[in-house]
Amino acid sequence: MAKRVKVSRKELLKGEDQFLSTSQKVTAYMSDHGPLMLTSVGIVILLFALFAGYRYNQQRQDMRMENLYFQMVQINKEKSDNKTENVAGELEKLLVQFNEGPQKVRASLLVAEEYFKAEKYDKAIGLYSGIADRFDENVLSGQLSRVGLAYSHEGKQDYKKAAEFYKTVVNNENGLPLFDMYMGLARCYELSTDKPNALTTLREMENKFQNHPQIDSVRRKIAKLSGKA
Repeated sequence: MAKRVKVSRKELLKGEDQFLSTSQKVTAYMSDHGPLMLTSVGIVILLFALFAGYRYNQQRQDMRMENLYFQMVQINKEKSDNKTENVAGELEKLLVQFNEGPQKVRASLLVAEEYFKAEKYDKAIGLYSGIADRFDENVLSGQLSRVGLAYSHEGKQDYKKAAEFYKTVVNNENGLPLFDMYMGLARCYELSTDKPNALTTLREMENKFQNHPQIDSVRRKIAKLSGKA
């Protein structure tokens, strides 16, 4: 049978209290490092508050821009059929209220289209060029602006310049109706008396769009330019 070791109360009191020792260590650590820890926690809270405030402000700005764009769309729907009203000019007054961002790009495309419809090609070209300078042809906004530039230069009867933009668009497929873009390119080549390039473009169309419902018009155009009509 194991012999029991008796420990006196006096010896127990002399022994180290584990709980008290740990508490003392924590207290000592907090005494030495507490200010630094509190500063660090305060910085983290401040950064979080700043980030949350920025996000909230950004969301408010985005909402305001979306509402402004919605106003432009409504005005455009209500007045675009009325040729006596300067719809583009009215829309441009709202355009200047936009902050830089995707909503302003969409709004600029909308205003440019209205200027094109009103045959104010220089104003349309100015807006389209501003977007094309910022976005390359691989981005949808950049591609749409180049389509607008092609149409606008064709409207000005600057067929060589229009052909350059049509060529850029057809060389960078981005989900746009390429048949119409090819037709525009061939048309501008023909109008600028560049028959060889017009024929080359039409023959490329004949191969590329064999099942297109308007392919017969392409074949007739080829026959005409080839002198076989």
